[in-house]
Amino acid sequence: MMDIEGLPTPYHAPNANPNVERFHRTLREDALNHFIFLGASHVRRVAREFIEYYNRARPSQATHAIPDPYPELVNEPHSGGKLIALPVLGGVQHDYRLAA
Repeated sequence: MMDIEGLPTPYHAPNANPNVERFHRTLREDALNHFIFLGASHVRRVAREFIEYYNRARPSQATHAIPDPYPELVNEPHSGGKLIALPVLGGVQHDYRLAA
């Protein structure tokens, strides 16, 4: 065995885990700061919807800025496709897609 032990990431230490700190900042600025929350379930619902948007719709350099299609938009749009805006978080954010 190599006897390697992990070290916990310090809280608010951007140099220790910059990816998580950047995601937390994006979550706070793009979603959480726009609501007055009515309870813990409300916070969870907003965070869950934003995370779905963040992982599926937001352009990412890891996926060459090409988001995965939503199930209803799987078919390839033809050249005369219409640009639609799908509201996220009740319209705080929008996901723009070409539809057939």
